[in-house]
Amino acid sequence: MHMRLLLILLFLFNFFFSDCSEAYEDSKEKRLNLWPFIVYKKDKEQNQEYLELFGPFVYKYHTHEEKGLSLRPFVSFVETPEEKKAFFLSPLGMYREDNETTTFKLVPLVKKRGEKENSEGFSEKHFDFFPFFWGRTSKNETYWGIFPLYGRLKERFGRDEIQFFLWPLYSRVIYEEYVATNILWPFIRFTSARTQESSQRYSGFKIWPLYGHFREGDEERRFFLWPFYIKQSYRDEYNSTDDKLFIFPFYVREQTDLYERKIYLWPFIQVVTAQDPFYRQIDAPWPFYRKISGENIEGLRIFPFYGYTKRTSSLEYFILWPFYFYSEYKDESSQSILEKQHRFLLLSKYLTEFNNDTLTLKELRIWPLFYKYKNYESQILIYHFPALIPIINEGIERNYSPLLKLYETIENNNKKITKALWGLYRHEINGNRHVYELAFVMRRVCDENTNYIEFFEGLFGIGKIDGKPVLRIFFVNWKK
Repeated sequence: MHMRLLLILLFLFNFFFSDCSEAYEDSKEKRLNLWPFIVYKKDKEQNQEYLELFGPFVYKYHTHEEKGLSLRPFVSFVETPEEKKAFFLSPLGMYREDNETTTFKLVPLVKKRGEKENSEGFSEKHFDFFPFFWGRTSKNETYWGIFPLYGRLKERFGRDEIQFFLWPLYSRVIYEEYVATNILWPFIRFTSARTQESSQRYSGFKIWPLYGHFREGDEERRFFLWPFYIKQSYRDEYNSTDDKLFIFPFYVREQTDLYERKIYLWPFIQVVTAQDPFYRQIDAPWPFYRKISGENIEGLRIFPFYGYTKRTSSLEYFILWPFYFYSEYKDESSQSILEKQHRFLLLSKYLTEFNNDTLTLKELRIWPLFYKYKNYESQILIYHFPALIPIINEGIERNYSPLLKLYETIENNNKKITKALWGLYRHEINGNRHVYELAFVMRRVCDENTNYIEFFEGLFGIGKIDGKPVLRIFFVNWKK
């Protein structure tokens, strides 16, 4: 019903208002403001159009770079020459299509991904609609299933193939080098090599949590009465090593060719040491006390009062966690600062970025009061009040943020748009051209050739448009 009403309104606008004599028009643009129902603008010089219906709830536009439609708070569509996107129930739902792939997802129920045809004429497709799934690989192999009754997946989740029947009763996972069979997962598991040549490198079984022993390539794992005794070892052809021993919760040891880590009474006491380069870290007890010393690094933490970590290229510290954090990153070669960031109560921050000691970006968020972003290189300024959403996400920004802003300013080079109370008041600047609008009550336009003011969308207007005197009475222009 709501969609049908919207389509009717869009049709009526395209049929009637696009040529409406009540709209303001000059050589540069055409405008109609019947806020909060309809606000329309056409930029003749740039061939751009903008349409708002019911304040911030419906927004439609097209420019040289892209075109889009937002039906807030439900869905937004965006199209550029490179791709098409749609955001719904953000951040859960998303659709994206480009020259290579098509992706559709609605977390956690639906996920669909497809690729364009390869050189052999096949295209890879995967579709999940819980509990159903099906797909086709780039080798034209098909699969399907109904979880947890029966299913087979191919080339998914980093596995060559996954089979299951009445999961977790039975499942079989085929890797590149070996096969793993699970019965009543996670309790019973067997692995075996796929070829005779690799049988010495891949084998194992477990009866969890009693006992398990696996050898998978360069890695060997063993446990007894999990998690009380776990042992893992790794050796590769380049002599890289990683040995781990867990005697939970009394003792943990990890030894590699680079460092050694020991934990006593996990996770409270930890000692990490390395020789080349030298490094030593002591946590006793974690997370309240930490001391770090080493080559090009030092640190101290007395949680929650104070803590810092200083490296050659960075500095991080906090005071009265979570009230204040500071981080700083440098170019190691020149030691010039690349980024500074202050955080207050996690959600508020002040960020600055530099290039050769020149300020290039500034971002300030005082949650939930206001947000300000300025890029000095691209000459972009964004400011809005309040700033209720503490994260930046394209779907959230398009679907929800405009509904929550009482005041906003967007500036790009010599263009600037300011809106208050969802467009009740707006001020637009384009070079030396200024346009002021207070809903349908008042409009003023002024530039080098125009100085004009009108009330109630043309009920009465007076001034100069494109260098010619204009008197407008009852929506009719009287020109000399």
